[in-house]
Amino acid sequence: MKPLRAQRRQPSGFTLLELMVTCAIVAILASIAYPSYTEHVRKGRRADAQRALEEASQFLRRRYSSMDTHVGATLPTALSQSPREGSAAYTITLVEDGAAVAAATEAHRYTLRAVRAGAMADDRCGDLDLAHTGARAQHNAAATAALADCFRGN
Repeated sequence: MKPLRAQRRQPSGFTLLELMVTCAIVAILASIAYPSYTEHVRKGRRADAQRALEEASQFLRRRYSSMDTHVGATLPTALSQSPREGSAAYTITLVEDGAAVAAATEAHRYTLRAVRAGAMADDRCGDLDLAHTGARAQHNAAATAALADCFRGN
């Protein structure tokens, strides 16, 4: 009969070094992924604002076909923010560029503006404009924000 020896337990779990390396890898991945994710969310919100501008433009065109003017036009509450429900990322407004909306000779012109609000207040693309001609523009945008990057389909 063999003498009983105390059996040694094999250590299990992580060493401190392994844990620190794992945490460092996770931190590096998070520092890369988070900015990419937030920019993706911003692009989605800009796309929603562009859709809201198009819907407001269609509303104004329908109104113009029955009233023959944009003078005194206002947007309904349902078209005044993007997204329609929840907290607004953009507020949709009818902009009077000079006297374009007020002047009887220019009563067919309008410019819609999606003004940044809430989480989008510091967006580099600025406020998004859509004119009666379909022309798109940015207002108060960062110098590095190209129109083609901020407005899809442009």
